[in-house]
Amino acid sequence: MTPISNPLHEKLLNLYRLYLCIGGMPQAVQNIIDVNQNIFDFDKEIISNIIESYLNDMNQYILNNTEKSKIEAIYKSIPSQLGNKSNKFQYTKINSNARSRDYESAMQWLLSSTMIYKCNLLKSIQIPPKAYEDVEYFKLYLSDVGLLTSLLEIQYNDILLDNNFLYKGNIAENYIAQTLVRNGISLYYWKSNSDAEIDFILYNEDGLIPIEVKASDNITSKSLNSYVKQYKPKYSIRISSKNFGFENNIKSVPLYAAFLIRRSN
Repeated sequence: MTPISNPLHEKLLNLYRLYLCIGGMPQAVQNIIDVNQNIFDFDKEIISNIIESYLNDMNQYILNNTEKSKIEAIYKSIPSQLGNKSNKFQYTKINSNARSRDYESAMQWLLSSTMIYKCNLLKSIQIPPKAYEDVEYFKLYLSDVGLLTSLLEIQYNDILLDNNFLYKGNIAENYIAQTLVRNGISLYYWKSNSDAEIDFILYNEDGLIPIEVKASDNITSKSLNSYVKQYKPKYSIRISSKNFGFENNIKSVPLYAAFLIRRSN
C-alpha cells in the first residue's frame, strides 16, 4: 500500500492502456513487441482473426446451424450489453422475442469454452456468496479485453490518450473481470434497490470485500459509501489510475496492478 514513484506509475499506466488495445493473446503480444510497442504498426487483423477462429471452432462441436447462430449472437452482443442501463445481460437485446430458455445451451457452450465469463448478482451479502447468487440476473464479459476493443472498433488513440468517453469504464470493468477470473476468483456483483452498485465482491479470509473499478482518477463514489455504511466490510478495494495507498479504510490499487488481488494474501 506504499505509493511507487510517479514516473514509474505513469509508465505502468501507459502500458496498461496499451494492453487494453491489444489484450493478452500471445500472438498479439508478440506482434506489439516486434513493432517496438508502436500501436500504429500493430497488426489489427491478428485479433479479428482470433475472434473469427473462435467462432469457426464451433463447426467442430456444434452441428445445429440455429445453435451456432445463437452462440455468435450472444458473443457479439456482449460489447453493447456491457453498456446496458439495467446493468445486466438481456436476451431481448439480441432478439425482442428471445427468452432465456431459448439461449440456455448456447450460453452454456460459451461459458464452458471460457470465451466469456459470467458475473452473477448477489441477492444478499452473506457468506458463502455462492449460496446467494441470482443466476437469472447477471453480466457477461469477454475473456480478453483486446477482443472487446476489437469488436468495438474503437480508435486506439481514445484509449492511449485516456480520452474521456462513457464506455471507458466498461472496458476497465471487463479487464478487471478477466484478471480476477485468472486469479481463481469467482465473479459477483451487488446492486441496491436504488442506484448503488458495486462492480465486484471478493470473498476471502477477510469476508466479503467490495471492489470498485474506476477507469480514471475520479474516485468519488456514492455506491461504495452506501455499501460500506450498510455492510461494514473489514476494508474496501478501489481500482483506479491513482497510485497505491490506504486511506479511509480503502485500499487503492492502480489499474495495472489488479493482478495482485487474490483470494488470500
